[in-house]
Amino acid sequence: MAKLTSLNPADASEIGSVKIATKAGIEAAVKKARQGFDKWRLVPLKKRGQILVKASVLFKKNKIRLAKLISREMGKPIDEALTEVDDAAANLKWLGIKGFKYLEDEFLEKTAKVVSVLRYEPVGVVACIKPWNFPLVTPIAAVAPALLAGNSVILKPSEYVPLISNEWAKLFWEAGIPKDGLQIVHGRSEVGEMLVDSKIDMVSFTGSTEVGQEIANKCASKLIKFVLELGGSSPAIVCADADLEQAADKIIKARFLNCGQVCCAIKRVLAESRAYNPLIKLLEEKARQVKVGPLVSEKQLLKFEKQITRGIIQGGRIIVGGRRLRDEQHIKGYFHEPTLMIHVTPKMEIMQEETFGPVLPVIEVESFDQAIKLANETEFGLTAAVFTRSKAKINQAIKKLKAGSIYINEAIAFSEGSPWTGLKKSGFGTAGGKHGLWEFTHKKHVYVKR
Repeated sequence: MAKLTSLNPADASEIGSVKIATKAGIEAAVKKARQGFDKWRLVPLKKRGQILVKASVLFKKNKIRLAKLISREMGKPIDEALTEVDDAAANLKWLGIKGFKYLEDEFLEKTAKVVSVLRYEPVGVVACIKPWNFPLVTPIAAVAPALLAGNSVILKPSEYVPLISNEWAKLFWEAGIPKDGLQIVHGRSEVGEMLVDSKIDMVSFTGSTEVGQEIANKCASKLIKFVLELGGSSPAIVCADADLEQAADKIIKARFLNCGQVCCAIKRVLAESRAYNPLIKLLEEKARQVKVGPLVSEKQLLKFEKQITRGIIQGGRIIVGGRRLRDEQHIKGYFHEPTLMIHVTPKMEIMQEETFGPVLPVIEVESFDQAIKLANETEFGLTAAVFTRSKAKINQAIKKLKAGSIYINEAIAFSEGSPWTGLKKSGFGTAGGKHGLWEFTHKKHVYVKR
């Protein structure tokens, strides 16, 4: 049986390997999941929540071990990896203690003669196809609510993070999730395709818009449910009245988090004319202080380098970074300098595409209205940030920006139970919070007349 090798992106050394799933193996997994679903759905809702709380405790107990493996396998700096474990554990705890209540029967009418009830019933076998950039938080944001709702799950993680996926799944099983309720199949894109084509009941996908559209078409042809979390080219609008020090600090941290490999990271900055020069100076100072880890793979690094090159050819000017790190410490890995680009225009590819790497292009705009217009002139609509002290501009931004999440004087922010949605080509459906839970259910209305 063919194997999938996991490499350390810091030095390209081999960490371990897993078996690649075959078509027969996927068919067997789906059959097993169907049997597991028939049993798991009968486990009381509150009990399923308690199991997720136990998984949360196990995550905290194994925090350092999990974080080290994340760092080795996909290159995330260890402090960011530790935060990811904490975030995953917190999500599990919220689902198990508070989230499960949103799945309880909802009485629409209850009188002496009539009882009208809305029930949230599981969909069945859910395929979760998830990426590498947040190998705990992102898959668990789908796997855990799907399980809580009573579904069985087959997870196909990215080929770049098979080892950490196996490790956190073991903690789920230890907590009480049955092995036929949660299974993992490994492989590259063809394994994901076979899984989508199999006899499943729903797909939860996080990844590129192109692949998401293909999955949507397949699911639509089978009339099964799907939720898509796709790409982004999130803008940050910096107004002349903003706290520029604060804005620069938050933008730099958000853009270069996880070496720039974040779907909702600030991908482009639109600065009002009076703020532009002082903001550039602050961004330049802060960008020079950033130390990033490696990109996840050589393939990802080469793709990112081409985007930087096209940006320069189209007129962009690099004032910080711009090159792959080739010194003795970094030459074996997939490292790229944090990069700041100016002299960009709205139609340049680097302002329109999703860039998954450490680059920040900045453009000068004449007015707030122009900034709003340019922010919306993209096929994506994931998140958007605005830095201003003006209540009028805040209200205008909330009304006019076309994005699933709007952040005011912040670059990335999450609240407990908050939903995650993408507009336009950034997604379809919802992840997180009660609305994300409901995605993994059928809503059954029961009307009883006595």
